[in-house]
Amino acid sequence: MKTSVRVALSVSLVWIILNLIIYLIGFSREFFAIGILLNIFFLLASIAIGLFLSRKEKKFAETLFLEDFKAAMQSGIVYAIIISGFLYVYHNNIDTSIRQALTDERIESLHNTYPDEASFKILQESNPEWKDKNYDFFIEEQEDITKGIYSAFSVFIFHLMGLFLFAMFFSFFGTIIIRRVILR
Repeated sequence: MKTSVRVALSVSLVWIILNLIIYLIGFSREFFAIGILLNIFFLLASIAIGLFLSRKEKKFAETLFLEDFKAAMQSGIVYAIIISGFLYVYHNNIDTSIRQALTDERIESLHNTYPDEASFKILQESNPEWKDKNYDFFIEEQEDITKGIYSAFSVFIFHLMGLFLFAMFFSFFGTIIIRRVILR
């Protein structure tokens, strides 16, 4: 197994263990926002450590930029896939309270914004999409959309896309920094 892939597996395992410890302690809801930032940091660490150890394995011999970028992307993509898959399982099977709390907050906000048909009439006047619809249909439609947005599958897709984009960005600039600054 390549060094960059082993590093990604190791760093993702650390992230998974940390997340499960936080869940068992009972602070998963409070950790949610901080955990997203920490997740991005772990992705960056996975890419940087994976690239550095890959270069070290080759005794810091001069290599092409694309080889280094490939090693960095391997760490980033493997990390992104493992963490996204774990988060799907985590939010679908282990701790559904975070998704449920976010859904409940959004639905409560919806009901506060449109508490009755009079407030819905104002929306109908400004938005032609809702002209022929009634208030109950609107509320039901918005609640269904909210439940879809906060589903475990959408969390998986959002994390996979986000981590993939961050992995590309971090891999490119991490490769430049490691080649030009650290291994100079």
